[in-house]
Amino acid sequence: MNISWTERNTIVANLFNPAFCGEIIRVCAKEYNKHTNTKFPYAYAFIILPIVLHKATRERMPRSVRTYFFVWVEKNDDLFFDFAKRTKSMVKYTKEALSFLLAHNKIEFNDNAEIVASDERVKKINKEDYQEYNEILKKAEMLGKWLSSTSDVKSIYSFLRITP
Repeated sequence: MNISWTERNTIVANLFNPAFCGEIIRVCAKEYNKHTNTKFPYAYAFIILPIVLHKATRERMPRSVRTYFFVWVEKNDDLFFDFAKRTKSMVKYTKEALSFLLAHNKIEFNDNAEIVASDERVKKINKEDYQEYNEILKKAEMLGKWLSSTSDVKSIYSFLRITP
């Protein structure tokens, strides 16, 4: 059950704002869809925020997708020892963000429960205060492209030690 907006801790409400988290997911899905002939798997939506919003993980992401995702995770194993726990703690924010995106027609689900993201441009803000915001969206784009060149969802989840 969702907690009303006024009852939320201010810091949590600002950091996990459904519009912001939704834009991160939309940008990632859009980039994935652009680089593959399939659509973004629903299950991938749940690993985006724990990777991109976790500052240490985001900062260690490579600049390009030339490094294979699995190789990068292996080389940065210290960032992923508690990844399943981090992912589980973010499920409610991911679901809320997906609901927000659906309500505002920014994504839709196809018959295979895959995410089709709207084709809107990513809104980057050229102000010094928004440097981290822009970096998060840039890394979300990269993650989408990265995931488009990896194997199936089961392999990714297994490699990240996420179990049902």
